[in-house]
Amino acid sequence: MKFFNDFWESKWAYRALALLLAIGLFAYVNAENINNTRQDARTETSITATAKRTLKVPLQLNADSDKYFITGYPEKVDVTIEGAASLVTVTANTQNFRIIGDLSKLGVGKHTVHLRQSGLNKALTYKIKPATITVKIQDRKTRRLPIQVKYNKDSLAPGYTVGTPKLGDETADITGAKGEIDRVYQVVANVVMKRNTKDDVNEEVMLQALDQDGNTVNVVVNPETVHVTLPIYLPSKHVKVSLDPTGTPAQGKNVTLSTNTQSVEIYGAKAMLDDISTLDVPVSVTGVASSTTKTISLTKAFPKLTAATPESIKVQVIVSDTTSATSDTDASATSSSSKKDATSSSTSQSSASSADKDAASKDSTD
Repeated sequence: MKFFNDFWESKWAYRALALLLAIGLFAYVNAENINNTRQDARTETSITATAKRTLKVPLQLNADSDKYFITGYPEKVDVTIEGAASLVTVTANTQNFRIIGDLSKLGVGKHTVHLRQSGLNKALTYKIKPATITVKIQDRKTRRLPIQVKYNKDSLAPGYTVGTPKLGDETADITGAKGEIDRVYQVVANVVMKRNTKDDVNEEVMLQALDQDGNTVNVVVNPETVHVTLPIYLPSKHVKVSLDPTGTPAQGKNVTLSTNTQSVEIYGAKAMLDDISTLDVPVSVTGVASSTTKTISLTKAFPKLTAATPESIKVQVIVSDTTSATSDTDASATSSSSKKDATSSSTSQSSASSADKDAASKDSTD
């Protein structure tokens, strides 16, 4: 214990502490320098590193588009750029350069054109793919045609029909190569309907330019789409009603039919309605022995009808005995016979009187 006390009170203790502090300070300073060196190395590496990236870039054509129609070129090309990583990143994000195909000195025909870039940083290397394009230059032509509406009639509910279509635009302009424009037969808006459609259809429809065989022609259509309204309705017709008894009533009975419904509105396919001038409603009287009232469903009686207003009619079935009708007929016949006999007797008497007068006249003469 005395040794330790003597040591801490001696000058060697202070020397040892100073040495330890010096060593610690040295280690701390060197650690900071090492860290700074590593960071500087990373920064330098980041600045001097290279990168490579492939971009999709729109192709720009220099040509007289008012005079010529050009086909055969891609909308975009691949451009691979390589250089400093930071510069590659900035260029990829901004895409502040263009890829150009110069057709300004070319006329009608088929041409192969080399592509070039404009605006790319000179510190970058690049490669365009494809390096060349083959284009077809033709005389430009524009026509205006009426828009035809097409739809599948089988998609309509039974009996329903389509009225006159309503279009947002009645005509469309088609532009393209003269040869292609001359092939166009019609511009069509093809409306797709759901199965069993009963309600009006409202759709934005893509327009198509078709040739006479129904094939699509490669031209530009303006507008590209059109709003189409198809009115869907059920055709109807107002007709008179007549009653048609069917079957045989009970033995010894006569039947008379009547109804308060003189006419009805019937609905269905137009072709079917055109064939109907009067609705002959069948009324079964088979086995009927007494007067009754029957309710006849018109759509059941006429299955081809889609609907009717009113849906059904009431028919009064009036029954009478055939024997009373026969007696009245016989009495009428007997009265008529008696009249004929009286007339005959009177005629005979008149004839006899005339004969007597003739005989008397003859005697007087003699």
